[in-house]
Amino acid sequence: MLALTAAYVWYRGSDTGRGWRYQDKLASYCGGLIPYDESAVFTGLNTDVGLSRDAEHGYGEDRFRSCRVADLTVSVGLVRADAVRSDVSPGMLNVLDSGSSEHPPTALGGGWHGYTDLRDTGVVLPCANKDASVVVSVAADASHENGEESRAVAELATAVAREAAGRRSCETTFGGRIPELSLSKGQTAPEAASGTCEGIRIPEAQWVDWIHESEASDSAPLERCLLGETKARDEVLYSLEASFGPYAQRLRSADHDEHWPEPGITHGSAQATASCSDGTVPAVFRIRATVYAAPTEQFLRSALRTFAERSAVRHGCTNLELPD
Repeated sequence: MLALTAAYVWYRGSDTGRGWRYQDKLASYCGGLIPYDESAVFTGLNTDVGLSRDAEHGYGEDRFRSCRVADLTVSVGLVRADAVRSDVSPGMLNVLDSGSSEHPPTALGGGWHGYTDLRDTGVVLPCANKDASVVVSVAADASHENGEESRAVAELATAVAREAAGRRSCETTFGGRIPELSLSKGQTAPEAASGTCEGIRIPEAQWVDWIHESEASDSAPLERCLLGETKARDEVLYSLEASFGPYAQRLRSADHDEHWPEPGITHGSAQATASCSDGTVPAVFRIRATVYAAPTEQFLRSALRTFAERSAVRHGCTNLELPD
């Protein structure tokens, strides 16, 4: 009896015992998709607080997992190319709505199709054997808004994606280790644009004092360029966004009778689309004016054209359709 008690105390209290307990829980937690090493960085091998919520949503191929890893929410699922958002039940496409980060999306690099904005991290693995993609989304909070933490989150996301591809019979290619992230330089002068905002001509009448961009890349499924002013309130005036694959699908109406987003223009926004070689999902390019802007149709058209043309070329997309 004393030997059994001692063994139990050792199992519960020693570092080796904690590691075994952690590994035991990971075997079934989140469908077995959470990796030991990459998750332990955040959980410290704590199985109670570190691995505290495991839920599965949806049915059949549309099902997805949503699990907590410490203070991170990890969502993973297979997104079919014809999938649409649901307004009545949880879906993987609903998870992909960007959060509250003030940082533009940055490509993960390392051969991965993914991004991080230091709050949300996304990885997309297009399947060669089916018209679908494995998608991983990790939602974090402000405590992870730095290069080192975001890189660790990206390592977790890619490790989950690698495991999920095997579980969902998705034939795909993987990247390697995540390199040091090429983070945004923050607000810079418009004439210094060299990334996602490059080439956009900004008339003086638009009162744009700064841009906020990320390094241009062909592997980020989400891109953004912000134009802002400092004379009054230091506010964003215009937001330009490029969405690819599942991130473009999230913009499609939940009504199955609706077509994909169409090129068009309104008083404060404009939208364009393009065909991409990696699947049947069109890319979507948008510009939106905030309440602080004084948009003109000419500027909306000009800025969207430049932004969309450059982004489409980077991603191998053709047949760009701009607003009439």
